[in-house]
Amino acid sequence: MKISRPIRILIWVLVLAICLFIKYYDPDYLNNFKYARIVSTLLQLSTLLLIFRIAIDGLILWYKLEQGKSEKAVKDNLIVGLTNVYTIVAVGAILLAILYSTGIDIRGLFTTLSIVAAAIAVVTKDFIAEIIVGVINGFSTKIELDDYIEINNMKGKIIDIGLQKITLLNDEDDLIYIPNVKFYNSEIINYTRKDIRRMGVDFQLDLKYMHSVEELEKQLAKACDVMDNFIEPDSFNLKVMNISKDTIDLKFQYTMKEVRRETHRQIRKLILRRVANLVGSSE
Repeated sequence: MKISRPIRILIWVLVLAICLFIKYYDPDYLNNFKYARIVSTLLQLSTLLLIFRIAIDGLILWYKLEQGKSEKAVKDNLIVGLTNVYTIVAVGAILLAILYSTGIDIRGLFTTLSIVAAAIAVVTKDFIAEIIVGVINGFSTKIELDDYIEINNMKGKIIDIGLQKITLLNDEDDLIYIPNVKFYNSEIINYTRKDIRRMGVDFQLDLKYMHSVEELEKQLAKACDVMDNFIEPDSFNLKVMNISKDTIDLKFQYTMKEVRRETHRQIRKLILRRVANLVGSSE
């Protein structure tokens, strides 16, 4: 069972209070432990991460209340961006805590690493670039979770904006993972943000099955009769995209009253089945 954010914040506050009590009530008591340095480091790390986590969750809760969104609402870009920032801070803090607890001189370590910084930058530049672009995408106002987009001839709904990859869910329910840098440098059509309700279904036919574009358009429009409640009247159009020696590429277009991925998928299924039936009947 998922814990609501207000309850989660209260739990974090309680755990933070316990950590602060242990840390400051009797500092000398901790020194009696064999691994006092490790225990002290863990307490400091826990305190830092808890404070940051409470601040992040508090900001997210305030944002949702301000925007009138329920706790069950899907995450949006601000929440994704803050979560990504917390992940980076948490990983960095844990690494520093491990180094400190083992007695390594962190300042001296960074001085030493600066000598080979160029080599490290070359090796990790792609990884770091993905993370930086992931944070930028997380706070972007151009794309958001649940936006229906087209990128590199792929269409789908954005379901996750991670530190390494963007995740799309296409019309066939396939998950497509796109590296952040590639996503950032590609041309993107955002159908949701532009409020474009014009949809299309692409298919290819052998020319021997193509008798009349107008007749085929009527047949495909008739196949969509059961979805009249979701499609604008008289919005059907069968567009010729390309003609080769033996085949013709077509796009059947229509305008939806409201953009819904599941509805579009059902309409697409009806159209492609009608095309298959027409081809079969022509054999």
